[in-house]
Amino acid sequence: MTTLFSNSVLLRGFVAGDTKAPSSDQLTSQSYAVLTLATVSGIWDMKHAQWRSRTDQHRVICPGAYFCGLVRNLDRGQYLEVEGELREFAENREAFVAGERCLVAKKFYAVHAIKITRLDRPDALIDYGEDD
Repeated sequence: MTTLFSNSVLLRGFVAGDTKAPSSDQLTSQSYAVLTLATVSGIWDMKHAQWRSRTDQHRVICPGAYFCGLVRNLDRGQYLEVEGELREFAENREAFVAGERCLVAKKFYAVHAIKITRLDRPDALIDYGEDD
């Protein structure tokens, strides 16, 4: 049976910076943590015969006390797999238009985490050239 709608995201990458999570004494039912996950992809440029890599940084919203505790202990460079849903968020920001202060809604997309798994760092692949 096929479902009519699906909204699922699977990311595997490295923690890109400091994670933001409330301290244990500030946890509420509405608490959430935020982390940035870096993923790398790319294409082969046939014209120049080289790989062109691209690094994307994804904002991951981690709701609830469990995720807050997990994310608080993550360091930059840790390898993770994140399962979640893509969601649209909006922030109200102040902007000055023609000298007047206005509130502007800025929309952005983030992954709303459902499951986070710590993975072992992959071994680096090093090409030492041909053996003689």
